[in-house]
Amino acid sequence: MTARLFVDTNLLIYALDPADLQKRQVSADLLRRAIRSRILTLSPQSLNEAYRVLTQRRKIMPVAEARAYLSGLAPWCIAPLDAQTTIRAWAVQDDIGTNWWDSLMLAAALRAECALFVSEDMQDGQDVSGMRIVNPFTNEFAKALARM
Repeated sequence: MTARLFVDTNLLIYALDPADLQKRQVSADLLRRAIRSRILTLSPQSLNEAYRVLTQRRKIMPVAEARAYLSGLAPWCIAPLDAQTTIRAWAVQDDIGTNWWDSLMLAAALRAECALFVSEDMQDGQDVSGMRIVNPFTNEFAKALARM
């Protein structure tokens, strides 16, 4: 595994969400640091899910602004989403029992050789084929982020 860091969709949304200022600050800071360190990894699934939530489900921003934001993140969308990722996702789902969409995201991160998968929605500290899931809203992660 490399030092690459995969960021789950919810952090892309929190980075703009006025509803929770603490999560907004942590998420925006994480994205800035990961971009600056050149370790950010996203999946096409991440961008698609974020677009839907930002513009339709939660209506946090207008379509043009959401497209501009996600277009800025597009260069970091390097995790594959193809047939091999689907096959890997089946194995992840069988191994750890995650739902389908999380399994697909984890498989994409594994195929991109990420060391960390950042998400508040999965089990903090869980190892998935050598990749560790971390919750960005814990004190331990805050300390690690400060050293980044």
